[in-house]
Amino acid sequence: MFDKLNEIFSTDFNLDTVFAARQDRGGEVRVKQMDKPRRLSGLFYITDYPATYRFLNETCLEAAPGDVIFLPEGVRYTTEFHVPAGKTSHPILINFRITSAEGEEIRFDCPPIRLLSDNGTLLSKFTAAVQLYKNASPILLKAKVFDLIGSIFPLPEADDLCLNYIREHITEEFYIPALAKKSALSESEYRKRFRKKVGVSPVRYITRLKIEKACEMLLDEDITPDSVSEFLHFGSVPYFYKIFKEQTGLTPNQYRNGDVP
Repeated sequence: MFDKLNEIFSTDFNLDTVFAARQDRGGEVRVKQMDKPRRLSGLFYITDYPATYRFLNETCLEAAPGDVIFLPEGVRYTTEFHVPAGKTSHPILINFRITSAEGEEIRFDCPPIRLLSDNGTLLSKFTAAVQLYKNASPILLKAKVFDLIGSIFPLPEADDLCLNYIREHITEEFYIPALAKKSALSESEYRKRFRKKVGVSPVRYITRLKIEKACEMLLDEDITPDSVSEFLHFGSVPYFYKIFKEQTGLTPNQYRNGDVP
């Protein structure tokens, strides 16, 4: 399906019936779509809190903040927004109908798909689309949605083990059970597939990328090694120093000073 989406959105196509809105979702809200198919396709930006998509075949898709979900026309599903009591989530929905350059409607035979996890660069475009819709600027709105789609496609290889997600969010703290859930796998199966594909465990892979990021940060003389440790969530400064020395053969300060091991 990723190849089909890339093919469609990387060639000539048209959009019509374009709609954009920021929604308000409270705690554990379930939005039902099972009883009737979706009338339009759409892009959904998960903002503050995660959500779960459940399908007719009882499978599901877990979506985290920053995820961009493609909602194909005709699909049936329910969405559960996992929002704490007293809080409100504000996901953004952009609906549209897709037609070919010849005017023929393009349909998709698939459930909702997580296209990517945004690092913040797409949110402003989703927000701008909402404002253009409020301002009743259909031509500018359509141009903004074309621009947004152009920023998303072509998609990279399917991120079935969250490898792209890890690289793009390497400054964050990771939990293997959460990565497994995001990949729709059990923790044991996730660890097994990860080691087979990457050659090392998820923890070793994440640690290696964090050390690479630490090396980059240490080139800035205004950032202390202790700050780097805290920023990259190493747990403790001594542990950071220990892992850094194991990976590079140098202490953080020796690395910064250009010492040779």
